[in-house]
Amino acid sequence: MRFRLQTDYALRALMFMATKNGGNCTTDEIAGYYRISSAHLGRVIRRLQGHGYVKAIRGRKGGVRLAKDPLSFTVGEVVNVLEQGAQPLDQAKSPCEEMDRMDAALRRAHHMFLNYLTNVNFAELAKDGLPPVPTAGTVHVETATPVATPVATPVPVLAGSSHSSHGHSGSDHPFGLP
Repeated sequence: MRFRLQTDYALRALMFMATKNGGNCTTDEIAGYYRISSAHLGRVIRRLQGHGYVKAIRGRKGGVRLAKDPLSFTVGEVVNVLEQGAQPLDQAKSPCEEMDRMDAALRRAHHMFLNYLTNVNFAELAKDGLPPVPTAGTVHVETATPVATPVATPVPVLAGSSHSSHGHSGSDHPFGLP
């Protein structure tokens, strides 16, 4: 199942706030942790506020925090609210019986997926806190593969070298590597 980007951001923001144990945090703090757009996250948080999941606090020590106990609402509940009953397939009638069976199987799987998420609350997700933000070259413990940073690092141009003034090394590699 694929969620909309807005739902993905909402779930991340709620989990981040749940780790704060009722404390305030800022939209910029959440966006910085997940390396996502602060402006887009702000719109998502306003939507969460409209649904009663988030409370905004004004003032110098303001920010956002959960409006509900993280034990009292689930990932499935939030997904259902934000995805507004999205289905894995179009509602159009299939042209053949085999496709009808496939549609039925996919709908059952979709239902099971959402049913599972209704048993996962935000307190559960937040109980161990947030992992440190991965940096370039760190290794993810579960997969033991390097975590890549999607930002290109400019290749330095040495005085007197045959490189162009734009730092291109002559190779076709996007980061100027041989």
